[in-house]
Amino acid sequence: MSTQEKRQRLIDAAYKVFVKKGYLNASIKDIASEAGMTSGLVHYYFKNKEELLLSVQEEVQQRYQKQYDGQPDDAATPEAVLLEIKSRAEDNPDWYRWRYELYSLGMKSGSGHLEREVASILKSGRESLSAPLQHLVGNSDNASALASILLACFDGLALQKIVDNEFDLDRSYRLLTELLELYLSKSEGESR
Repeated sequence: MSTQEKRQRLIDAAYKVFVKKGYLNASIKDIASEAGMTSGLVHYYFKNKEELLLSVQEEVQQRYQKQYDGQPDDAATPEAVLLEIKSRAEDNPDWYRWRYELYSLGMKSGSGHLEREVASILKSGRESLSAPLQHLVGNSDNASALASILLACFDGLALQKIVDNEFDLDRSYRLLTELLELYLSKSEGESR
């Protein structure tokens, strides 16, 4: 196994352990065990658990961004984007569990380092939503504000679905889609 493969295996294992146990309850030994490696190898590739955490975040962010690389900002309809985001809560709830873990760590971070990382994650999310919304809304300030509202909706709806299996995510996203379409049609009417 190459050095890069070993490092990747540790990142994948850390993601699983952090999602399942939480960062504070996860140990280097747990991560090594999940990866089928020794604790010494974890320390060889990563200075400490926080460095591993940040490497996992970088990997998660890169995977997410790759699915949108090369697509023009106006390529997808609002409904298609909402359906794709809704599917994450259903098909990959660990992606959201990971986000919530980072949010929690960022709010509790004494050094401010993790808080800045969380702020960067949220900013990146707003920017990735704001760019295509700019084409629909026309006003960059409104597109940015709408992106922040939608991001809060996505995270909040996913949280409800993860903790309450009976929560009707489909109904909530249908209504969110209707509200977005109403806002966009109003916005379009005002720009004429």
